[in-house]
Amino acid sequence: METGRVIHRRYLLQRLLKQEQDCALYQGFDQVLQRAVMVKVPNAEHIPAYRAAVRATSQFAHPHIVGIYDLIVESEHVYIVQEYVDGDTFEVLLQKALTPYQVVEMGVQICQALLYASSPSRKICHGNLTPEAVVRDQRGYVRITNFALPTDMQYFTAWSSLGSEGLVISDAGLPSGQMTDGRRADDARSVGLLLYQLLTPHPASANKVEPPADKRLRFMRTSPAELCELVARLLVRQHPQNIATVEALHSELKKLAAALEPPMPAVAATPRGTSSDAQVAVPQLSPSIPSGQGRAASRPLQEPFRIPSSPLSAPAAVAEMHSQSPVIEPVSPPLSGMSMKLAAARQAAYPGSAPPAADMQRSRTPSIPVLLTLGVVLFGLFFVIGYFVAQALP
Repeated sequence: METGRVIHRRYLLQRLLKQEQDCALYQGFDQVLQRAVMVKVPNAEHIPAYRAAVRATSQFAHPHIVGIYDLIVESEHVYIVQEYVDGDTFEVLLQKALTPYQVVEMGVQICQALLYASSPSRKICHGNLTPEAVVRDQRGYVRITNFALPTDMQYFTAWSSLGSEGLVISDAGLPSGQMTDGRRADDARSVGLLLYQLLTPHPASANKVEPPADKRLRFMRTSPAELCELVARLLVRQHPQNIATVEALHSELKKLAAALEPPMPAVAATPRGTSSDAQVAVPQLSPSIPSGQGRAASRPLQEPFRIPSSPLSAPAAVAEMHSQSPVIEPVSPPLSGMSMKLAAARQAAYPGSAPPAADMQRSRTPSIPVLLTLGVVLFGLFFVIGYFVAQALP
């Protein structure tokens, strides 16, 4: 299909982004709403599957799911118009030096998208969560696409050699996207495969990771031991603590994210008498968690934090999100403590006696006994005057 063509008198095909096995991906432009779009053009034999997936997911509105805008049928072609996400594909993410915390955060966001799709009102499993289904936008938010499409059997067959006990996918005879316990376990394992590919050693220029030939898990030395163990529990189906649901995986990843979260930079005001460019050293409020030799520093896991709403939805401007760091507010010292510190400072400045300012203040303030005596004298004086005035009156 040639670029430059206008579909449905509205969508301009600008450039071919990628030619996949079952469809072509184009960057397009919506001439009516004046916005960039992604246009998928599935091959003829895959058109029924793509149309069924669009019908099942057209109402999805979630910050971590790529939104679908339109479905156009023209002669022998079907065009699926969806949200265009400008960001890093999974191939690009493999070439970035992601920290363990960033990898865990990606897992949290992917789980949030899967939980939304599999909720009781939707009951949709992804079933095809491959690297092609993941992109991270310029704000750092993971976006998932390709829900309810037929499974990429080549991809999952290759990775089934790694702890899957020969099982490629569950319930292969059911329609794509239909939710079963086996497919929910497959989705959780698919997240584990993505995390493993980001954590396993690979060349910096690699845009793809192949399954290990010896079927042994290997992780980078910077990967915390807790994260390595979590990935192993996802990939090895016969693991005694195998994680078989996205709900359990989401909970575990949130705990790890809270433990691995880097400390917030401390901010302090510039003291008087220093230039505005001077830097003031402030002690960190929470220690960082170093990792090395494949093991993380021992630190108890904190309670998982909730991530408030974030402006990243395509159709919905604000929706539930993953992850914001807890805000540390400055704490004022108690007034009693401040009084004691001030008293100590005065005593150090004027040893053995009160400061002159304090003496002047005391000299101006009469004592309580003097005030009482003066009150009694005035009362007696007024009483005597009142008595004689009463006797003098007729």
